Amino acid sequence: MRSVGSDGPDPADTSGHAVASASPVPSDLTARERILQTALELYAQFGEDRVSMRRVSGEVGVTIGLIQHHFGTKDGLRRAVDGIVVDHVVAALATADHSGSPAQVIAARDAAVRQMLERNPVIVQYLNRALLEPDGRGAPLLEALVELTTRVVEGLRTEGLASTRTSDKVQVVRTLMGQVGELFLDPVVAAIWGQIDGDPDRRPTIRITVEGA
Repeated sequence: MRSVGSDGPDPADTSGHAVASASPVPSDLTARERILQTALELYAQFGEDRVSMRRVSGEVGVTIGLIQHHFGTKDGLRRAVDGIVVDHVVAALATADHSGSPAQVIAARDAAVRQMLERNPVIVQYLNRALLEPDGRGAPLLEALVELTTRVVEGLRTEGLASTRTSDKVQVVRTLMGQVGELFLDPVVAAIWGQIDGDPDRRPTIRITVEGA
């Protein structure tokens, strides 16, 4: 991994070919917001370990010193990017309709998160990289999402909107899988369907069922 402030070649470009840049970030954002948005896009595309702070600073057009001022270290920047993801989930949950039966409320909350992720494919890509990389880099983000979901489940149970006859731990797993699991696996389904020359308009969908009492 590159050390903070290292000025050697960026490891995201090891082929000798041009490397794609992050998408243009709106100029009305603050420097801190532009740094976070750019880091999110680069980490989603290449993986956090292959993107140096110098690469991020170059894409944003700021100095490495400014990134260090806001986030301290590369690990601090990654934690802040994780925070963006959690904030998006929290904001999505806040938009869900809480009227109706308990089952309808839970379905509305799950749908709100899924819709947010569908509108933000870069977050899905980042989640895929962060949570599925075998070296454990995604552990802090996973922990944050589990903590958030645990609080949500506890609140729903207290309000009578989730069954207290089912294990709260099973409900946490079921909630996370219902909100993000299908989007994680959708690219795999698409790849398989493409390999067998399936009709794009008839590509099957997937549903994840979590069994447990």
